[in-house]
Amino acid sequence: MNKISASSDEELIAMLKDGVFIAFGELYERYWNPMLAKAFDRLKSQEDAEEVVQELFIKIWRRRERIELQFSFKTYIFAALRYEILDFLAKQLHRKNHLSIDETDHLQFLVQHEGYHSLEMKELQHQMNEMIDNLPEKCQLIFKMSRNDGLSSREIANELNLSHRTVETQISKAIRTLRGALKNMNSLFF
Repeated sequence: MNKISASSDEELIAMLKDGVFIAFGELYERYWNPMLAKAFDRLKSQEDAEEVVQELFIKIWRRRERIELQFSFKTYIFAALRYEILDFLAKQLHRKNHLSIDETDHLQFLVQHEGYHSLEMKELQHQMNEMIDNLPEKCQLIFKMSRNDGLSSREIANELNLSHRTVETQISKAIRTLRGALKNMNSLFF
């Protein structure tokens, strides 16, 4: 076992901040498979999962000098993965619905802003969960089935015995409501 592989995550982060690429490589080796499994579980696509995890590692390398851990690196990277997946899904949804990316600048800011740490991400997730829990019951159920369970609108329609159009309308309604709430939250961050 070499010195790098025997190093703790915290030691590797300290080396990473100094630009030591082999420290980055070690973190990549340690976390690639578990993160890929987590991303695949959520996205149900090997190609999409690999894209998301790869993009996250690229961002970690680019932001290496600014990484500040409040918790363990494992907590940090899995929280970052969760938001990378959310960002990926949001982009997919916008492409699918032909929505302007400009309409979601606030979401991009919240998900990708370099100053956010695990604690802030947890608080944001808590606030998002509260907003989702305040949606009308039918809208909330459909949105959670779509986002949490990864079901397509057709699968949700079949499971709930609703029309495909009704499901899509409810998902759009939830997104509009959350988008409005996030726009209002923007003032808290500036």
